[in-house]
Amino acid sequence: MGYSLDFRLRVVICITEKKKTWDEVIDFFGICRDSLRRWLAEYRETGTLSAYEKKPYKPQKVDPEALEALIEKEPDATLEELAQPFDCHPSAIHYRCRQMGITRKKNNALHRKK
Repeated sequence: MGYSLDFRLRVVICITEKKKTWDEVIDFFGICRDSLRRWLAEYRETGTLSAYEKKPYKPQKVDPEALEALIEKEPDATLEELAQPFDCHPSAIHYRCRQMGITRKKNNALHRKK
């Protein structure tokens, strides 16, 4: 969870201007020592605290329609073989297949022998 810019600035001001100790500030605001260290280092280097940028949205690599077409074309392909055209990890193919309701290939001949 990220802290707001206003909150981080209040914490840094307590240390720099009001001369509170680290332990007092940590107990009062309920933050961890590492966060306080990073905020103070940034404040001392730049003179201000920057707002954190959100990570850009990363679209999913596995298109369900393309995966379904590939499975219909190559029904005996392994997860590794299915992952190559999408340039992703085989577990991503497994998760997408599970979302689509596609289960693993069953070998009915082996089940009938038992």
